[in-house]
Amino acid sequence: MIPDGEGKPESNKMDPEQMTRLLELELAQKRAAWAQAGARRQKIRTASFLFLALIVLGALVAFFLLFTRLTQERSAPGTRPASTATPG
Repeated sequence: MIPDGEGKPESNKMDPEQMTRLLELELAQKRAAWAQAGARRQKIRTASFLFLALIVLGALVAFFLLFTRLTQERSAPGTRPASTATPG
């Protein structure tokens, strides 16, 4: 007959409390990693919305300037320089 302590690996006799502590530690590490990934995702999302808002704002300013210039040209048509070519 073989005694209980000889010839058997120690991994078979894992303490349930130690196993629970190891699992809790692993879950805590995963939660920290998930929190970092969520923060990174939030920063990227905020930067994307800011970039999109700047693009839209720039387009609005460009259209405003374009239409303002067109309106000024229509209201004063006689201010254009006359052509210097002589009819021939």
